[in-house]
Amino acid sequence: MELSERKKRILKAIIGDYIRTAEPVSSKALTEGHALPFSSATIRNEMSELEEMGYLEKPHTSAGRIPSPQGYRLYVDELMERPSDSDEDDLPLQKIMQTRVREFDRLIQEAGRLISSLTDYASVAITPAMTQITIRRFEIIAVDTMNFVIVVVTDSGAVKNKMVRTMASVSKDEAELLTYVLNQTLTGLPLGHITAERFDIVRRAAGLTALLAPVAEYLAELIEDLSDQKVYLEGARKLLRFPEYRDLGKAQALLDYMEVDHRHLLPATRKIDGIRFFIGPENGENPLSDTSVIYAKYDIGRIGQGAIGIVGPTRMDYAKLSAQLSRFAKGLNKLIAETFLEEKDGD
Repeated sequence: MELSERKKRILKAIIGDYIRTAEPVSSKALTEGHALPFSSATIRNEMSELEEMGYLEKPHTSAGRIPSPQGYRLYVDELMERPSDSDEDDLPLQKIMQTRVREFDRLIQEAGRLISSLTDYASVAITPAMTQITIRRFEIIAVDTMNFVIVVVTDSGAVKNKMVRTMASVSKDEAELLTYVLNQTLTGLPLGHITAERFDIVRRAAGLTALLAPVAEYLAELIEDLSDQKVYLEGARKLLRFPEYRDLGKAQALLDYMEVDHRHLLPATRKIDGIRFFIGPENGENPLSDTSVIYAKYDIGRIGQGAIGIVGPTRMDYAKLSAQLSRFAKGLNKLIAETFLEEKDGD
């Protein structure tokens, strides 16, 4: 059933008051605090109907009402105003634009830390599943005849390395040949294309060497690591300042759930288009069901899409925070393009 314009105006006023005060909103507060052209009796009747329809809830200890997750969903979809950008709001984002972090994962982690600081909410930053990332260069550095450092440089700017020990001695010529073959055979390919069959080509070209096994093992570890989305949580303890988490048991359950395994914070859909809201129960039947998460996407070219988000109680200022997050994501996209994508185009 579609809501009348009158019901929408009353619901919007209730949500605005509740976001600001964290107190249930009564019909008297609406009559006195808003220029609504409706009588007290009309407002009371409309509030009762909104409750029956599932848009409002009535706490047992209060005569007022609070928005339900369904009410918030209607609000973010249809009712909330979209604040316009301003130069003053964009000034804090220049901090991240001045950061030149060459390691992509660290950049995303720093971005999560900064948006948490700017908004004073918990934040979550998610890297893409980098199945399309490619290896730009291999290096094998000999420590002695049985100990080697394998260095892998990816086109996202990541530099990965591992010390390995072989079961038998490896000559300098063997190590140099294997390095050459790796660079000729496996660079420029998406990680998902580096298969066992592809590595067999390396094996045949490099000949028998004790370095083959540890290199193959490390590549398998690296592909698994880079193909997996990483989730960085920042500022979780900031949730404790909200009255919704005065119940220490409830607050501790939420913090434990978020901090023990950050993968709980992956959005219900991996595809984020613009700004996405996950309100209350939309986060699943778990301690996150009393929170809301706002996500914005960022892009790293053909490699894929990641997300950055804000976590807080369902009573959050969706309009203000989503606008702030949207501006921040635009700045992050620009930084990624300048730091990683344009550099590779120049190469």
